Amino acid sequence: MRLRLLVVMARTPSSRPATANGREGVLAERLRRLVREAPIDQPLPTTRELGNRFGTANTTVFRILRSMAAAGEIWQHPTNGRYYAPGARALLDRPKPVACLIRRLELASELYRELLEGISAGTGIRQRTMLLWHDERLVNHPDPHEPPVFASTLQQRAILTEFLSRHGEAAGGFVLDHVWNDEAIQAHRTQLQPAVVLFRSCAIEGISNVAVDFLAGALKALAHLLGRGFEHIVLVEPFADDPAVIEFSTALGRAAGELGCTSRLSSCKAGTPRERAALIERLRRSPRRNALLCPEDNIAMLLLEAVRAASCRCPEQLGLLSVMGTDFAAKSGLSCLRYDFRAVGRLAVDALASSETVRHVLPPQFVSGSTT
Repeated sequence: MRLRLLVVMARTPSSRPATANGREGVLAERLRRLVREAPIDQPLPTTRELGNRFGTANTTVFRILRSMAAAGEIWQHPTNGRYYAPGARALLDRPKPVACLIRRLELASELYRELLEGISAGTGIRQRTMLLWHDERLVNHPDPHEPPVFASTLQQRAILTEFLSRHGEAAGGFVLDHVWNDEAIQAHRTQLQPAVVLFRSCAIEGISNVAVDFLAGALKALAHLLGRGFEHIVLVEPFADDPAVIEFSTALGRAAGELGCTSRLSSCKAGTPRERAALIERLRRSPRRNALLCPEDNIAMLLLEAVRAASCRCPEQLGLLSVMGTDFAAKSGLSCLRYDFRAVGRLAVDALASSETVRHVLPPQFVSGSTT
């Protein structure tokens, strides 16, 4: 019988993978040296440029860069996809600032000081910065004893166009003063993303809103004044064209209807010193016990000065209640409705971070002072 000898020769592994791995290892070291020498704020060359420089396939360069990024040796920018030295992340991967498009901080701007404190606290928590911007045309109020002048819709649209062309790309969200009207915002809605309107109500699609409950405030104010025995309540019109003042006036009319006291309510202008003096003199001579309901703290304080100058007894003869209710009003002894404007600011920053349109309505708190 012939025996067949089967000889099995063991094959050594192909040297090709080892050679390929070796080449990739050398390429990785060359890339690491390139990273160490690269400016921290400049991206590395593209994979195509690196492939051409080192004489290798783009896919090979891409695979090594991706591995280096996973190991933390380089950083990939989340927006443009380019690779950088790892230290670039602290420099470039910062959230864009919150753009605060509000009126200029002037005398009698307590409300905006409190709002900005809230916005500042909110941005601090989220490690954001603030881009504080104003245009004198939005609200021109150089003299707190006189009424402000508000920009028209046409002017507001022009102001927004100018701002967005200069700073729109740099902003990571927009906080809008309540004096911006819906028509102006609607015209730039697609560019104002994300955005939130403060204080007044706003129902524009895609725009968040942190408002206050004016109806609840009007009900509380009327109930308090009627309960204190005031026979007639005068809604003071501090100035024209302010959306929040208009919204409160509407809410007050509705509240008076619900409480059945519409006949005991009237309104009067008090934006200028002459108007305030004439109003106080008329009420001083009135046989009825009257109360002034003012939607703005600064005007409320000026009215209180006029009441005292006229030697009118407050609150025995004439009461005074402020609707805005900032720290300024409460510390001055005014009876007032209090809204937490700092919370409004914080909630606005939170709304900008949400992936959905946010709606908040803050309730009022009544603070009894010496003027009612």
